[in-house]
Amino acid sequence: MDKRLLEIYVEWEDKLDKDEWYFSNSFESITKEMSSDEAFNYIPIVVEVLMKLDDDFLIWETFYFLIKLYGIADTTQIHPFLDENWSILTNHNQEI
Repeated sequence: MDKRLLEIYVEWEDKLDKDEWYFSNSFESITKEMSSDEAFNYIPIVVEVLMKLDDDFLIWETFYFLIKLYGIADTTQIHPFLDENWSILTNHNQEI
């Protein structure tokens, strides 16, 4: 798990109150130097976080981040980890 990603969720409400672009800026700080391979390989980390989140707002912000990673990865290939965990992820999100 990437500590930088996990830190984004710590006291996120206060940070968002101070900066409406908090999530965008925070996620960009992770991706700004990523190659397409690095972005693709980062997808499992984001999927693991998504499976643990229990707040709708955070889930949607993180899904947008996942979409951004796919844009950087510049591929239509579904990451095998996402493919393997898709049903778990969708069931988790339906329960929230």
